[in-house]
Amino acid sequence: MTRTPIHPGEILADELDELELTATELADQLRVPANCIDEIIAGKRNLSADTALRLGKYFGTTAEFWLNLQKSYELDQARAKLGAELDNVP
Repeated sequence: MTRTPIHPGEILADELDELELTATELADQLRVPANCIDEIIAGKRNLSADTALRLGKYFGTTAEFWLNLQKSYELDQARAKLGAELDNVP
């Protein structure tokens, strides 16, 4: 089953919308550069362990939650890229 990869930045953007918080405001709270959050939301940057720890603390989740979103995204991308070739691996 092929899924459309969902970047963790999409989830983060939804959370920010719900809280009516800007990426810059979140970046200030997390003490990271604003472009870091902007690029994650735009899907141009992967989520690092450092950022996952900060997001987990801020949102009351875990770093693992955020890293699992990132890894799921990467696996979905790889599945889509490999396609039928993966079926030929014994």
